[in-house]
Amino acid sequence: RESILEHWERVGRAERGARVSFKLSMKEHNKAELDRVFAEITTPGSPAYGSYRSIAELAAIIAPPAADVARLEYEFVHDTHADRRILRSLTSPSIPSEIADVVTFTTGLSNFPVPRRSRRRIDSTTETTNSTYIVPQSLSALYGIPDGYHASAGTSSSQAVVEFGESAGISQTDLETFMGLTDLPTNSTLSYTLGNFEWNPRDPIDGESTLDVQYMMGVAINVPTSFWVIDGWVYDFTTLVQQRSMDGDDVPYVFSMSYGWAASQQCLLTATCDDMDWTNEQYLQATSTGFQMMGASGVTVVVSSGDAGAATRSNEKCNDMETPIQPDYPASDPFVTSVGGTMLENDGYELENGPTFCNQDGVACAGGGEEVVCSVPQALITSGGGFSDTFSQPLWQSDAVSAWMNSGALQPPSQFWNPSGRAYPDVAGMAHAYMVVQNGYIASVDGTSASAPVLGAIFSLINDRRFQSGLGPLGFANPLLYDMAAAGYGSSYNDVTDGTNCGTQVYGVIFKHYCTTFGYGSGPQWDPA
Repeated sequence: RESILEHWERVGRAERGARVSFKLSMKEHNKAELDRVFAEITTPGSPAYGSYRSIAELAAIIAPPAADVARLEYEFVHDTHADRRILRSLTSPSIPSEIADVVTFTTGLSNFPVPRRSRRRIDSTTETTNSTYIVPQSLSALYGIPDGYHASAGTSSSQAVVEFGESAGISQTDLETFMGLTDLPTNSTLSYTLGNFEWNPRDPIDGESTLDVQYMMGVAINVPTSFWVIDGWVYDFTTLVQQRSMDGDDVPYVFSMSYGWAASQQCLLTATCDDMDWTNEQYLQATSTGFQMMGASGVTVVVSSGDAGAATRSNEKCNDMETPIQPDYPASDPFVTSVGGTMLENDGYELENGPTFCNQDGVACAGGGEEVVCSVPQALITSGGGFSDTFSQPLWQSDAVSAWMNSGALQPPSQFWNPSGRAYPDVAGMAHAYMVVQNGYIASVDGTSASAPVLGAIFSLINDRRFQSGLGPLGFANPLLYDMAAAGYGSSYNDVTDGTNCGTQVYGVIFKHYCTTFGYGSGPQWDPA
């Protein structure tokens, strides 16, 4: 919490009468019934498969008794302070004893927006990555997207990028330049924005947003794309989706989220649990229920698995010897699709008939090759992956995980991981040397925050095809993904069998420092690398 407060300056008390919006998480009821309904809707072969419920219907299943809700209908008063954008209390609120038996925690009163970090990149004007670039056409060649394929006119498919922080944005000029260089529609623009969006992004902090938007829109051509800015954390995102759905406001069918932090440290990003008398696990469970409701309503959530290997960003310098590796969140949530990162061995082979950018002197773009686990030192990041300490292993992945555990692949010492926990990532995609246009310059970018929006875009194209055929959206895709793998891996996936996620990510001003610790090895078919 102290590190988060360093990003803010107290400027005085809020004006009398100022309003602060906040959320109360109430204790869940009938969770077993929600689990049953969810399994029926999302399990291939079930008679109810794909029969999605509305968020309102799902919320009714676990809704607390009306009498408990009525007990919350009184005024909360807190000492707040004003920033140029938000009102927050410098002291953590306590849950009044009168409602402590029905409320688990609150957000929006003393928690601050999550600090944003700049995306790892190398500017082509100053350095070289010694790599061929990845452009949208590279991804089409790698993953079997027909050349020039785009969603149907007037498609019902929709997608969004989710950004966290006090504000976020992109440059429309950069987007148009990127689209022009890759021979894609230069009139592409966001369908709408939500939260504190800015068309004048901060360089380099908004490199994350730039990457997300350019590749989600560059792969899913013609799919309406919105931009959601959340000034809290993932629980606040899930509740916003629920609220908009029940209010009849737009909720996209696919969300891409490129953020995460150690699952055991969610309290540090939201508030001090000890001060508020709630636990880290309560926050994870409440957020997970929100993701579960989204999946059962037909919404797909794609999350990057992390860029610092099995260690996560909380131990990117390998200083923590007691907990050298740990699961990331929300990547380790059982109700999201977690996406790891790959790179091409020896930069692969060159793209034929590439777009304008690839035909410039001195520029090479990748057209394919052997994918391996993305890792330092060849890349700036290492693909995240591991096992949850909070969530049990879902049935839909147990066979795949068991096969990996018996494959002889590298495993960490047993005291550092939970082999019966939810394993991630679910799939992986290219995460190295993406060409982006940021602040008018060409840059090469690494990250699972590249592979996540690409998979989200592919799901959006699949949704478009499904809608054209009179089918519903994919919704929660994981049981189907694992069933496809079991039925015939080679026909559905590129199998990545080389590499580990023992590395972390480069750090320091000149991006030359990194370290290695324990991690997981790749193997045939599914693996946590």
